[in-house]
Amino acid sequence: MRCLKKNKQKLYYALLVGQTPEYELDEHGNKKIAYIEDGVTYYVETGVNLLLYSEPVEFQGNIALSGSDVIRQEFGVSDERYEAVLVQNKGELPITETSLLWYQTAPQTKIIDDKKYADDSTADYKVLRIIPSLNNDRFILAKVVK
Repeated sequence: MRCLKKNKQKLYYALLVGQTPEYELDEHGNKKIAYIEDGVTYYVETGVNLLLYSEPVEFQGNIALSGSDVIRQEFGVSDERYEAVLVQNKGELPITETSLLWYQTAPQTKIIDDKKYADDSTADYKVLRIIPSLNNDRFILAKVVK
């Protein structure tokens, strides 16, 4: 069975593209300088790495917001962490198990080192698992706590 257009809704996804260290900020929001050596400025790191996600990409998807026991058993998922299932035609999306999705919230972006990335704190869902079948890909989604 193929995904019908009338069942699809507007969603957004963002792919994990890397990570960067988080820096301590001063009272003006600028990075705190640790030291300068040979003309290179080094900043104070917090020890935490921030995950960087691509800019959100709009797509049409078939999302079901039910997470019943029957669905859990059908998909072989035994944990209670997921809230929704996204069904797409096979190979239609580049989404992986590290991707984020926006459904009920408009995606926001943030600038880090003069590049634009998705603001992961605004995402509605993260992908827990991908279950391929003959004609479809099922993406098991967990709600992101905001």
